[in-house]
This record gives sequence, C-alpha cells and structure tokens, in this order.
Amino acid sequence: MKFGTVKSIVLNDSEVDTLNSILVAITTSGTGRLIRCFPLSLNSRHIPTLGEQVYVLTANSDLASGTGQGSVRNYYISTVALQNNINSNALPELTKKKPGNPGDQYGNSSSGISFSSNSSDKKDLGTGFEEVTNLSQLQGYLGDVIHEGRFGQSIRFGYTPEGVMSKTNEVSRASVKPSWTSSDPKSPITIIRNGAGNSNGYNKFVIEDINDDDSSIWLGSKQTIKLKPSQKFGFDITAIGAYDKPQIVINSERIIINSKKDSVLISGKKSVNISTSGWKADMDTMFNQIEQLKNQLNTLNIAITTYATTVNGIAAATPVPFGPFAGAAGPLLTSVSQISGNIAKITTQLQLMKQ
Repeated sequence: MKFGTVKSIVLNDSEVDTLNSILVAITTSGTGRLIRCFPLSLNSRHIPTLGEQVYVLTANSDLASGTGQGSVRNYYISTVALQNNINSNALPELTKKKPGNPGDQYGNSSSGISFSSNSSDKKDLGTGFEEVTNLSQLQGYLGDVIHEGRFGQSIRFGYTPEGVMSKTNEVSRASVKPSWTSSDPKSPITIIRNGAGNSNGYNKFVIEDINDDDSSIWLGSKQTIKLKPSQKFGFDITAIGAYDKPQIVINSERIIINSKKDSVLISGKKSVNISTSGWKADMDTMFNQIEQLKNQLNTLNIAITTYATTVNGIAAATPVPFGPFAGAAGPLLTSVSQISGNIAKITTQLQLMKQ
C-alpha cells in the first residue's frame, strides 16, 4: 500500500477511460511521480479535494481475466484526516507553495496543527469547492457509527450513553452530552441532519440540535426528543418533549409531502392533530362538531318547514296566506326542501367517513 497526494480529479463523464479517477503524487518516491488511481468502491464514494492525502493499493483491473498489459491498476481508499478537519484536510504547501521548510509544515500538520483555519493563503482545493473554516464535527460516543459530509450533513446510528461527561472516566469522557434523553440507554436512535445549526470551530465537537439544525429527521425508539413546536396542540396530546416511545420527528422551515400519482395517506391510531397560527384541531373533534352542526341544521330546517305549513299550530292543506310567511311560503318551502336534500347528502358522506 502506498501513500500520496491528490493532484488532479476527473469528474467529467466525457473522459470515459479515466472517469472517477484521480492523479496521485506518491510521497515516498521522492520524485513527484504521478500515478492514476480509481475509487476502490463506487457504491460509497469519498471524493477528495486537491492536496488531500489518500492511501493507494494495487488490485485487478477489468482486464484481469486476460494475460496482457493492464491486468492490474491502482485504487485509492479513504482520505487521511491530517488536519482533523471534517471539511478539508489538504496541506497548504502541497496545493500552493509557501516560504519555509515543507518538511516542517508537514510535521506540524501530522501532529495536529491545522493550517486551514489560520492560514491567510487561498488554497486551490479544486474548481467549485468552497472551504468552510469553522465547521465543527459531531461529538461521538463509544460504539457510535457516524457518517459525516463536508458541509454539516450527517447520519448517526447511536444510542443514549450514560455518564459521558463524568470526570472519573477520562478515557471515554465526552465534551458534549446528547441533546436527547432516554430511560433505556441501549435503545437505538438514528439522526439524519442536513445543515449544522451551530459550530464551535473546526477542532471542537457539537451535537445535533433538532431545533437549530437546518433540516433533520430523528428516528427514536425510547428517547425523549426536545423539539420546540412552532404551534401548540390540543390539551389531550402528550407534550412533544415528554413523549418517550418510538416516534419519527421531522423538522425544517418548510415540509412538502407530495404524491405524484396516488394518494397521501395519514392514519393515527389515537388521533390526527393539525395546528396552525389560527387554529389547533383534532380531526375527530372537528368532524364530530361538523356532524353536530349538520344535525342542528336539520332540526331547524324541519321546524321551518312545519311552521310554514301550519296555521296556529294546525296543519293547513296549502301554505298559509297570511302572517310572516304570507305570499312567501311557496318559495320558502322550495328552499327548505333543497336544504333537506343537501343535508341528506352530507349525512351519507359523513356516515361513509365515520370509523
């Protein structure tokens, strides 16, 4: 296995023979020799920037079944976290020459002294790549599996460790405690985050914050997730920050659910609640109120019909010719008849909707 510095990256699919490849200067040769390397896996790619370090190994190529030239080729794996920086780990002197002894700068970087946050030089990391100088990486806990992008995206497969801030356990002591709690530490939690809401600098840890991060999806099992809802819900709903059973929480500034061809289905075993700036409603309560209004309207409609066809409480053969409905009983009876028909349709629809 060899070790080298990335000098060029092919990202244009017009270069068929070299697609996805990079040119690496092997540092151990002392001659600046460039070799072409391909990603070891295309299913999970970690594309480096210029100036970052990669490990290189040799393995079979697509011509391995033959005996001719080219039956093996070089592959690269994993960029090296020389600067312990989640965003960029390029060495300044390897992308832009600087005064001084390059060996000294390499030694400083390999010892953990970063040049990315303090250097005033603009590094050439490749076309389109913008360096973030103060992005913090996520706090990890023993046993976590964490995948992080370079710009504040992450997926955590975690749990709820106990005593992580304890000074009595310096080996596994954490800098930041989880923003969630759980009565069962070993219960799994999966957090998908896009856009870090806070940063303490590239060499400091942060934790996911569902209220501050740009967009996130939290899949809990027995955790309490401290979401601050934008609106209040009904009194019979367990407070969001107190619920400690399996749940999925999605939070962002805007959420769109769209069905391209079929329906959007929402089903709640107990209830479905909607809260806006003007109203908070439980769907069961709202539809029960609609049904009651329909029943009251039907009662009123029957009473008007009866009053329009009686004289002093005695049924008349024809609409009354005098009184408050004189001359108007005919049109009134027509209206209440239409209303009765509409009420019958509404009743049928509500019966079909009712569980």
